[in-house]
Amino acid sequence: MGRLTSRIGRCVPWLRPFYAEARLLAHALRNGLWRSLSAGSRRPGYAQKVLTWPTRLPDHADSSEIVAHLRRAGLRVQEGGHAFYLPPQPGLAATLGSVIERYPPGSGFKVLRDFRGLEEAHYLHPERQTRLRRRLIGTPRGQLIAANYLRRLDLGPRVWDVCLLRAGRLSMPAFVVHHIEGTVPDAEECAAFMQRLRTALAETELRISVPNWERKRDFRCPSCNGNLLRDARGALSYIDFQNFSIRNPQRLLDSTVDGATGQLHFGDGRVYRRNEYLYQSIPGLRRARKRDTVTRFHTIRRLLREQGVDFHNRLVLDIGCNAGVMLHHALATGAWWALGWDRPAVARQARAIADALGFTRLDVTPAELSERYDFGASIPEWLHRHLSDAVVFFLAIRQHTGIPGSLVDLPWRALVYEGHQGESLAEADRHAEIFATPGVRVGHRLDVHDGDSRRWPLITLVREPPAAARHPGPAVPPGRAHRGQRPT
Repeated sequence: MGRLTSRIGRCVPWLRPFYAEARLLAHALRNGLWRSLSAGSRRPGYAQKVLTWPTRLPDHADSSEIVAHLRRAGLRVQEGGHAFYLPPQPGLAATLGSVIERYPPGSGFKVLRDFRGLEEAHYLHPERQTRLRRRLIGTPRGQLIAANYLRRLDLGPRVWDVCLLRAGRLSMPAFVVHHIEGTVPDAEECAAFMQRLRTALAETELRISVPNWERKRDFRCPSCNGNLLRDARGALSYIDFQNFSIRNPQRLLDSTVDGATGQLHFGDGRVYRRNEYLYQSIPGLRRARKRDTVTRFHTIRRLLREQGVDFHNRLVLDIGCNAGVMLHHALATGAWWALGWDRPAVARQARAIADALGFTRLDVTPAELSERYDFGASIPEWLHRHLSDAVVFFLAIRQHTGIPGSLVDLPWRALVYEGHQGESLAEADRHAEIFATPGVRVGHRLDVHDGDSRRWPLITLVREPPAAARHPGPAVPPGRAHRGQRPT
């Protein structure tokens, strides 16, 4: 029957679109991808904010003209039917501008040929897609979850972001990816990789949105049409993540959190809760939790904005980040990059939860935190120049780690200090005074409450930029000397 319909589709041209749609629908239903066919399957309001970066590109509405301009500038461009790719190379910053330094070294830019807003644009070129195909592949923002999961399964590269590159009034959606300068694997290596992929498709939520995918050129060994590469370490990665989908994003998140509850519970339990429950609430999940992160984050955001500090385009650090949800909220409100630290078992779970939610502009470092921990050494070098604009969360962690001297030394813009339950504001003052350095002032001192917890003391500290240092606010009382502390 399949061969008959295929022959009819080839012989009767006007039937071809209907035949293709029928095959795609059957594939989606057979692989449990029917959720992707309904609009709005992604949770609204809880995704990292899409950032727009100005470039020096000309305002051309046609992608071919953009590619020609890039090549005239001496840049290497790899073209596909739906996107063109700019690998990392000398001279790229002269054309793309400051966006180059906003992502890790070695990042490449995969620019979609569909020059529309991010909610309207799709990976497939507008002339090469149907409504069903567009729904099944999803929006670029939604594809981050599949790309994250592919990497989590060690099948694909790291995707750092999906952003908009602005050329005049023109917005060009672009994926920022970790570039793999690799070679084509041999047939035996490719066959082993394909077996790993089949196992993942059978045992996980990963799916391929292409019907009869094993017969397609994009999955034919050894090169998979240039999509399968062996890196310098010998690891294989499938770089065209747009072919992949998640069968049930909610189930993926649920199973990730279920497997992490033991590591992510922190502090005393409650008699009316189970013995182990989440420390941080995760929007979209009805799970018992100790802290309400929505209330907690928006309280902190309001206090910082009253001091002239917002999260937009800033680096955010969270010491003892637990599930990383405070970092997610910061990215959702416009933070540009986020770093978290926690114990190794917790950090792994935080990274998996971020992947399942589609957050990419963050890293969580496994660390045994203490007063001697060196944050300066653990922060990637390419981020050091942005520390003077950073916001630091040091929330209810002092009893477990002390106050690291290296954290005092960092040239952050604002630091939010949260004490522990039962601690008075006066006690919190005594602990927070270690951050007393020239130009730092107290913004707020108050008790806060959220979730199952009792009141916590909260103090915001703000370092004035040099131009504003002549008009300081209330000064922090002189602090005790700290081992290794330097004036900043």
